[in-house]
This record gives sequence, structure tokens and C-alpha cells, in this order.
Amino acid sequence: MLDVFRKASKTWVVKLLFALLTLSFVAWGVGDVVRGGVSRGPAIEVGKTSVTTPEVMAEFKREVERLQPLFGGKLTAEDARKMGMLDRTIDSIITRSLIDEAARGLGLATNDEAILRRLAANPAFRGLNGQFDRETFRSRLSRAGFTEESFWRSERANMIRNQMAETLAAGMTAPAALVDPLQRWREERRVAETMVVRDDSVPLPAAPDAAVLESYFKDNANRFMAPEFRALSVLLLRPSDVAGAVDIDETMVREAYQQRQDEFNTAERRQVSQIVVDGQAAAAKATDMVAQGKDIDAIAKVLDTQVIDLGLIEKHDLPEGLAEAVFKLPVGGTGQPVKTALGWHVVKVSQIQPGRVRPWTEVKGQIEQDLRREKALDGLSELANKVEDALGGGATLEEAAKTFNLKLAKFPTVDAQGRGATGKPIADLPKSDQFLDVAFHTEPNTESPLTEVQNNGYFLLRVDSVTPPTPKVLADIKAEVLASWQAERRHEAARDKAEKLAERLKAGEASATVAQSAGLKLEVSKPFSRESTEGTVLPAPVAAELFRVQPGGVATGSLQTGTLIARLNKVIAFESNANPAIADASRRKVSQTVASDITDQYIAALNVSFGVKVDRPQLSREE
Repeated sequence: MLDVFRKASKTWVVKLLFALLTLSFVAWGVGDVVRGGVSRGPAIEVGKTSVTTPEVMAEFKREVERLQPLFGGKLTAEDARKMGMLDRTIDSIITRSLIDEAARGLGLATNDEAILRRLAANPAFRGLNGQFDRETFRSRLSRAGFTEESFWRSERANMIRNQMAETLAAGMTAPAALVDPLQRWREERRVAETMVVRDDSVPLPAAPDAAVLESYFKDNANRFMAPEFRALSVLLLRPSDVAGAVDIDETMVREAYQQRQDEFNTAERRQVSQIVVDGQAAAAKATDMVAQGKDIDAIAKVLDTQVIDLGLIEKHDLPEGLAEAVFKLPVGGTGQPVKTALGWHVVKVSQIQPGRVRPWTEVKGQIEQDLRREKALDGLSELANKVEDALGGGATLEEAAKTFNLKLAKFPTVDAQGRGATGKPIADLPKSDQFLDVAFHTEPNTESPLTEVQNNGYFLLRVDSVTPPTPKVLADIKAEVLASWQAERRHEAARDKAEKLAERLKAGEASATVAQSAGLKLEVSKPFSRESTEGTVLPAPVAAELFRVQPGGVATGSLQTGTLIARLNKVIAFESNANPAIADASRRKVSQTVASDITDQYIAALNVSFGVKVDRPQLSREE
């Protein structure tokens, strides 16, 4: 066969075919063949802005990682795609790019000083001394998937986008024709007369025969199931695991003490009262009275003004100029008038609390403890990386525990509420809100991601086995099933009794008469709104029904221990003049909604103006 191919390759027909094939490689681009596919253009094009597929997927990945804790660490990229997270990422990039294009057209710009101020004010980037720490900054950027360059670029763009957003929303006020009806509808309150027919007000029914109880048990089998249990192996990484490797000397502690001086200094505080007067004449009169030794109360009486108690204040609490004068006065002293933008101030100091600097000997233990904790957390992070590398290389949890001298805990039966086979809570489980969620979202015979326990290290678990929920045997829980059957029948009887009383109310009987005849307590609810029944016993469905009826209308609803009967007593209409604070808050909320709608329309207009292209097939091929 090879001979046939060799002979055929010498004919002019095959030579022509090879020539055409060569030309096709030139036309398509050899680079594309080497890269293994068709050349890729931008994944997203917005005006002159181009966004590559790697950039889109990097942002998508960051969003998936941000939401991982909500899914017990088991959210996959494929799951996220199905949930529409990739589409939301694309929409977010398009919106930002449209605003960036518009901002460039308007010549908007920002400066790095504003970004530096924001960084310095962000507590996430501060070290132990409370100041901006560059290493902390870099570490947090790395965890978030940013380089310094990409972060600065992102922050500059964000500041310009904020300028655009603030400009669009500035001065936006919703018209009264829109706000007033919404306010009246939302802020209307209603009051109801209520009475409760308690379940225990009717006799407990007798036990049914065996056939009825067995039928009830079968019909409600899901309520009488033993829960799913999981056998877990849990690898714990705690600060104590690296504490022995932490070395803190006195020099380090003294340096930290110097860096944290502000934390250990208590400023001088003074109890100050003052009067403030306008005009040179009043100030001159006050000057004369202070010179005569008059007290501030006497000066206030003559000048017909009030003494204002400022309380215990520090020097930085006062305007410049006034602060210097106040903090020169002795205890009991009244100072000469001092002028500020607010007027002429006459102040009196009635008490002085001296400032204090906590000495090195007093705080060195605290500082050393803080440094050890910080170093231990850093070392723990390094240890966690080594453990992940070992597991990624094929080591088992047992091997990793032995290699790094870590504790491996075994829990043979754990349910989703953290209880054991006896139904009692298991005391030794890691103290983390995420632990049970991770344990019950991890596949059997697989290991979970390494998960941080707030301020106490990390855990990583393996699900060794799963015992699915199983039906309990009626003979073992007969008393529990009987109690459930009797409680349901009693609740039904109480509900029937309540319905009959409600019919009497609907027929026009007074609430007090009906309540007294049934031996029930009649109560008047607090005013409630359509959205909140806080402070009342009204279930949401009952409150909703009372907003559909006129005064005198009746509604009933189930409570945990009985049945509620409610009659609408009165309607409290909303008066904006009597509630200016609520009216203003409502107006602002509606105005914000209108501003948001206008912003959406602006984005839509930019879309038409600049044009948007999305290569979704390219993004869908990306793994």
C-alpha cells in the first residue's frame, strides 16, 4: 500500500493537489494550524473596546469563587453556567465597557491620589499598626486574582464610572403624581381585633384503632424517617499546629509598640460647656464679664442665651483656635470669647481627664500575643498550601496528617444538623457555619476543598460513607406517631370552632360578645402595614386578607398553637404632612428607582450608539 502512495505522489495530479493544499495553509495562516484551531477575535466588542475570552473567563472564575461558600465549596463552572452566571458576567462587562466608552468621549479622568486615599481608608489593607500595609495589600489582591497593575486599572475605571452614575442620578426627584399614591398605598396602616382559639382548648381525641394509626403512619412516612447520616474523616489545621515555629523576639515587640502608639495613647479629655453669641457688642460685654470673674451661667443670663453642655471632648473635637483656648484653661476656668465661623464662644472647663500613655511594660504581653497570632496565621496559610499540594499529588488524608503532624478526626455518624445516632449534638465538630454544608455537599469517597474556619484555621474533610434516610418502624415510634395524629385532630377541631365563631362575626355580632361567649381574650393589634406585622400575632396571609376588606371584615389563619380570628377594626390613612420623615424617605426611594430606570435607558442608548458584539460560540467553547 505504501508503494502505491509513493508512486501516486509522483503523478502531476497529486502534485497539483499538494500545491493547492500548501496554498490553503498559507491562506488560512500556519499559526492557526499550530494553535490547533481557527483564529480568535475578541469575545466582546463594545465600540473601540475589545475584551478577550481569557479576560471574560477570569472574571467569571472570580465570581464563581466568590460564591463558592454559599454552595459548600461544590459550585462547578458548569453549574454556574447553567445558573446564568456567565451571562451575568458578560452583561456586567458590556455595561462597564459602554460607560467607559461614553466617559472617554466626555473626556472624564481621575487621579491616583483619590485612589490612594481610598486604599488608606480601607481596613482590609491595614496591618497590625492600623496603617496601610503594602504586603497585606498585595496578599489580598493575589487572593482575589488581581495584579497591582490590573487593580489600579480597575479602580481608575470604577471612579470614572461612579462619576458618570452620580451625574445621571444627581438632582433626580420623582414627581408627586407618582410618589403620593405609592406613599398612601405603602404607608397605610390597619388595626385588627383578634382572638385565638388554642388547640389545647379542645379535648385531646382518644387514640384510634391500630388500622387508622398504621394508615396515618404510611401516609406520612416522610415525617417519620431516620435522617441521612455521613461518616466523615476531618483534617484540621489549627494555629496551634504552627505555633511552635513562630519566633517573636523583644525587638519585634518594641517595633510594633512604636508603630501602634496611637492605640496605646489616651488623649486628654475635658468637660466643657459654652455659650455662643453674635456680634462684636455682645462679645465685648462677655469679655468684660469674664474679666470681672462672672460665671458662664451669669453671662448667659445677661446676654439672654443658653448654656450648651458639650460633654467630655477631646481637642480634635473642637474647631482650630477654639481648641487651643479650651485646652489652656484650668479646671473651673471661664475663657475670654473666641471667634469661629459659628460666632463668639465663651467656654467653661469643669473637669479635666489627663491623657495617658500606656507604658511598654503594660502592653508588651498583648503585643507579643498579637504578633504570634499574626505570624501563626501566616504560617498556617503556608501549611495549608503544602497540604493541598500533597493531596493534589495523590496523598490520602491519613498520609497528609502523618506527614505534617496534623489531627485527623473521625466521625462515624453525623446528620445535617450536626447530631449523632443518639440524636444529640456532636460536640467536637469544627466550629464553622460552613462545616455541615460542606459535609453534605461533598460526594461520597471524595475530599472537600480546604475551607477556612474564621480565626481558627482550616478544615478539609472526606465523606467515607453515606447512610441514606430510612423509614422508622412503627412499633419503635408508636407513641410519637400517636401524639402527631392526636395533635392534628385537635388542631382541626380548634380550627372548626374558630370558623364557627368567625361566621358569627361576619353576621354582625360584636367582637366582645363573641369572645366572651367562647371564653376567649379579645385584643387589639398594633397598627400593621402591608409589608410588616411586627409586634402582632397576625400571620402574613391574615394581614394580606385584612388589606382586601373594609372595616368589619373577618379573616382566619393558623398559628403554631391554635387558630387566629381577626376582624378589621380601622384603617389609618397615611398623612405625609404628619409624617415628614417617612414621606421624605419614601420620596427618596422612589426617586432612586426612577434614577435607576433612567440609567438603564441611558445604557440602552449607549448600546445603540456604540454597538455591541458578543461571540457567544467562542465563549461557550471555552472550558
